[in-house]
Amino acid sequence: MISCTRDNMKNMLMINGSPRSNGSSAEILKMIAKKIPKGYSAEIVNLGELKISHCKGCKYCKANSKCVTDDDMTSLYKKIQDCDAIAFSVPVYFGAETGLFKNFLDRLYALVDVKDGVRTVRSGKPKKGIVAINCGAPDGNMLYHGMMTHLFTVLKSFGVSDVVSGIVPKASPDTVKDSQFLKDLLDAVKFQMSS
Repeated sequence: MISCTRDNMKNMLMINGSPRSNGSSAEILKMIAKKIPKGYSAEIVNLGELKISHCKGCKYCKANSKCVTDDDMTSLYKKIQDCDAIAFSVPVYFGAETGLFKNFLDRLYALVDVKDGVRTVRSGKPKKGIVAINCGAPDGNMLYHGMMTHLFTVLKSFGVSDVVSGIVPKASPDTVKDSQFLKDLLDAVKFQMSS
């Protein structure tokens, strides 16, 4: 985890869904962190450095408002609830998000309550959201809109009302900084976070 937190600041929680802590996804998060306005701090969480078990589907969380598994996801639940903004940066692996990131998403189920047919999410305060997908395919910006829609919907279902998103094709750690697609996303992030 990389933390740049300061007292009395709003916090952006940044989730790197890649197993690599120095790849394109991490680089995108670092660039997003540079665009957030004064008054915000950023914390980058590299999922590849954490121990997060699979969701067991046991529904213990529905009766107890917490996950039965006590691992690194336990501290992430609080961070998710407490943050003012959340950013996902995820590479495409074989046409979808990484298994590592999907595992993280599945474990978010512990924050969902259903009582008398009414679904509520314990996501904490209202937040802004960012979804950045990167891939090696030169036409990835056209190929992976389904994945973008899925992650956008996940954030919306957690009460995130203001989401910006983008797909960065033909990405590599060496060239991602120069991508016009990333520059466009960063402009949208700057506008979103300053409003």
